[in-house]
Amino acid sequence: MNPEISRDRVDAVDPLDTQLRRLPTASVSGGEGRSQLALGLSPFPLSGLALLALGVALGPHGLNIFSPRVLSYLDPVVSVAIAALGSLVGLGLKVRQPREALLLGASSLEATLTMLVVATGLLAVSLVQHPLEPWLFALLVGTCAASSATTTETSADERRLSAARVGDLDDVFPIVAGGLVLAVIRNVSLASAISLVLLVVVIALAIALAGWLLVAQTTLESEQHVFVAGTLLLIGGATAYLSQSALLGGLITGLFWNLAGGPARERISQDIRYFQHPLLVLLLLAAGARVLPSVNAMLLGVAYLVCRTAGKLVGGQLARRLVDRGSSREFGLTLLAPGLAGIAFALNVLQVSGQADWALSLLAIVVMGSMESELLSLLLRPRERRT
Repeated sequence: MNPEISRDRVDAVDPLDTQLRRLPTASVSGGEGRSQLALGLSPFPLSGLALLALGVALGPHGLNIFSPRVLSYLDPVVSVAIAALGSLVGLGLKVRQPREALLLGASSLEATLTMLVVATGLLAVSLVQHPLEPWLFALLVGTCAASSATTTETSADERRLSAARVGDLDDVFPIVAGGLVLAVIRNVSLASAISLVLLVVVIALAIALAGWLLVAQTTLESEQHVFVAGTLLLIGGATAYLSQSALLGGLITGLFWNLAGGPARERISQDIRYFQHPLLVLLLLAAGARVLPSVNAMLLGVAYLVCRTAGKLVGGQLARRLVDRGSSREFGLTLLAPGLAGIAFALNVLQVSGQADWALSLLAIVVMGSMESELLSLLLRPRERRT
């Protein structure tokens, strides 16, 4: 097989591969190829949905196996999982390719439109009463709705490569925006919130540099695993201490490693792929266990689904006009599958808020809406599933 063709196909896979369905694994040859970060939880396409449902069943409102006390013990590991997820986004950026800037701009436009449509829709519905400012709550929901996940089946079609890459990159802007919104919630003024975000960036860069230097100087695999795991623990712990976004900290860390390059980058990428599967399984189970099922959450989940679908379809067409007018007209449909970044951010907000009622409502809406969005994406893309 031509290595260039093989590399191009792998490059088109979502850097997170955080969609709730299964993605087949692949390998990457060469340092410049995108690391394959497939979730691959099981041979069944609904494995992510099953894990969320299992979490609900095992949680405090089900069998109570994941009791509140057990979940509190799992919180530090969940923070590490969220930080690892953010680092996957940073590592998945093709920072040295000129076209990446255009694709990132188009994906940010699509994500912003989705955020605004979902936030406006939730404000219009106004079914949730809580002490948080309604516009802040709606903006948090919109931020969670913005990320997409693309499939290898989608990216294997040459006509859909641009849509797949836009779906890859529409996590970046919501993670940055979400970090700022979270800082605003924790601070009175915008200036102090920006200062706190910059502090998170500086700390993440310092930890990333330390981890990169340690990995670069070791040749033992066991030490390498310890250094990478320790770096993720530090990122998760530091952001938890500051009550800030672990996703943003992870993104900055992964981006630094990406730019630093070299053999250390490949080693770190391999190790994170090694850790990601159990971490993401734990994240899904923890998110499901935290959900309090209710009629209100289901109704808002439907509103979330409708608004998110509208935002993705319209935003997808705008992005298509920017990056590739000749690409498939199903551009927007390709973006309907939700990414795990939204669920991870909602879970992060719940941790930062100290299990506030409004944060529990946020997580329930996002989990319900994401499950519904995943099912809808399966229904509207039958040709890709048969392929």
